[in-house]
Amino acid sequence: MTIMPRSRVGMLIVFCGITLTATQLLWNISTTVSTHTVIPDNPIFLDSAGVVEIGNLRNKNMSFFAVNEDIIENGIRGNSSGSTSPVTSSYEILGNIHTDNGDFVHILITARDENSQRKLGGGDLWTATLTSKSGNYSTSGSIEDHSNGTYSVYFIAAWSAKSVINITLVHSSESAQYLKYNIWPTCRLYFTGFYISGNTEDTSICTIASTSENWYNKCEYTHPTALGNHLFLCDMPGKNLSCKNLIDYGQEQTNNKTQIQENQDNQVKKLLHGKEFLFTGVHKKYSLITLGPRYIDLHKGNVPSKLPLCKDSLQSNARSSSGYWEASRWRSLACKNSHFGDKHDVGNCLRNKRIYIMGDSTMHLLYVVLCKILDAPFLLGEKSEDERAAPSSIPRFVHISAYNLTINFVFHQIRVGAPRHFHLSVFEVDVLDSLGANQCDYIIWLGFGIHFLQWSHSAFLDRLIKIKYAITRFQKRCPGVPIVVKGPHMSQPPEQFQTMYMTVSRSDFFTYEIAKMMKEYFRDTGVIFFDTWDLNLSFPSPNAIHMPPTAFKEELHMALSMICK
Repeated sequence: MTIMPRSRVGMLIVFCGITLTATQLLWNISTTVSTHTVIPDNPIFLDSAGVVEIGNLRNKNMSFFAVNEDIIENGIRGNSSGSTSPVTSSYEILGNIHTDNGDFVHILITARDENSQRKLGGGDLWTATLTSKSGNYSTSGSIEDHSNGTYSVYFIAAWSAKSVINITLVHSSESAQYLKYNIWPTCRLYFTGFYISGNTEDTSICTIASTSENWYNKCEYTHPTALGNHLFLCDMPGKNLSCKNLIDYGQEQTNNKTQIQENQDNQVKKLLHGKEFLFTGVHKKYSLITLGPRYIDLHKGNVPSKLPLCKDSLQSNARSSSGYWEASRWRSLACKNSHFGDKHDVGNCLRNKRIYIMGDSTMHLLYVVLCKILDAPFLLGEKSEDERAAPSSIPRFVHISAYNLTINFVFHQIRVGAPRHFHLSVFEVDVLDSLGANQCDYIIWLGFGIHFLQWSHSAFLDRLIKIKYAITRFQKRCPGVPIVVKGPHMSQPPEQFQTMYMTVSRSDFFTYEIAKMMKEYFRDTGVIFFDTWDLNLSFPSPNAIHMPPTAFKEELHMALSMICK
């Protein structure tokens, strides 16, 4: 690591990592001595109390969800709460649909509020799965919002067996809109910063902030190439320590953990502004709809067989899931996926390549599974090979001489969890910009999701755009290199959360919207977007951040299908 003086107060950090050039800039460090002008993330949508102005929302036509015409104020309708209820909503089987792209079962959901009034608009967030009673087959349904209180669900008729229907209300439209317009504009993530100089130590509270926000006497850590108009912002340390003395940051096992939790809880309480009822009771958990047939005698119909190669297209039919499970195999309906038999098949697929896998712990598990298949050590320098071992900030790599193959893994920054080295933080853009064009034998796998649920919308959008720009720069140097971006999946049911902060901030509404943003921003870029939503949602076990090994192995086979000739 090299420290160079800046023209203003502070220091400039230059990281000399295993793949970075000595001139590459990572963090700019400075001390704020004056205030900034406050510019809200979405000023046109918020009134002085931070509540959605429905009139402005309609006029600007900015909602991801349809707005009921009879919503009169803050999502309240007449003498009813107006919020979609899983208790009174229902569904019915309408029959089969025969198309050139396959045969489907058509189910219609009718949404009602807690007073059994029919909903007049759309915007509810539903999931739907169909599983054979034996558990050997399962799939998720695609859902079409008719914007009138009804929703069509389409299941591919891929097997013959008595099967269980699960229709689940994840969020009512009222809850979803409140999350989008009142919660998402604000970053809800705090860290402890560890400042050390010699024998002197201190801590402070850190967060992610927009450069347009208002603060005074703070430590600013900027990285415009990775974070755009956002930065890592910390309270000034005491004990005569300066901003440049920040060594680590984290959340767990810190003296400030209680303070961080209080900050987060108080912030969400203020943001909810009396609307806690949208996320309590039946609205806290993902609730099954019980007013409808529980079982269906499914008869196998036409299942698409002429599929494109995975590297060419990942667009499944609009009325279908992207695939279905048959025993322990994922059968893609988006492309012709392959299953690699042993380590020689995998090694030959990746021969003479340099692979860079970047992302969160789900990407780390893919790295682990890949290394295990190839009989390669996957945690260099670590004492344990526990797949769930707490990751550090230091990149990992392994070289497999039998296939002249190198696999690199880099955790993305900035993320929740145990303390980690601040100045060793390597961003995706840093790695991509460091890859030279002298020998473009690369494979790039990117994935991110769960760690960004508590970021503000604008902060995540900045991060996403900067990654896209870095990919574009890399593609100009190395055209044709396979780049796969893996989307997130539903993670943890909210009934497992102990606090309102977790219920709101870790909602799968954000997971769903992040997946949509990623898919849209990487469209027509030469990047293969790997949508894992259906694969994990329809897997016959409860969703979790870390899915069972079978699901991870099928993700790996899908990823290999996308990059191997």
